[in-house]
Amino acid sequence: MQTLYKPKRYPPDVRREVLSQSQTAREIANRWMLGWPHRVKALFEAEQYLIALEMQTEQEEKAKADPYLTHLASWEKAQAWGLPMSPPTPGDRYVEEAAGLRDGWDDEEE
Repeated sequence: MQTLYKPKRYPPDVRREVLSQSQTAREIANRWMLGWPHRVKALFEAEQYLIALEMQTEQEEKAKADPYLTHLASWEKAQAWGLPMSPPTPGDRYVEEAAGLRDGWDDEEE
């Protein structure tokens, strides 16, 4: 089982939740913390980290299960699916909609 990179940087409740999730979720968490620590910190502060991690994990697990890509490594499968390697920025529309902070209608005209 993979450990977390820099576990003390995580708020305790977020750290416990991440550690209870799948291997893929921990891989993503480590990748994000290694490559984009300031963005991760901002997601913690905006209380959007866990929803962003959940969304990314779901997408990457689907990519890993793609039967047409069995010859590729996990990261190559994610790239083939067009998935970002970086975490979203706080306030990302799709993260906010998934968290229930937006209803998806605010960009449409009356």
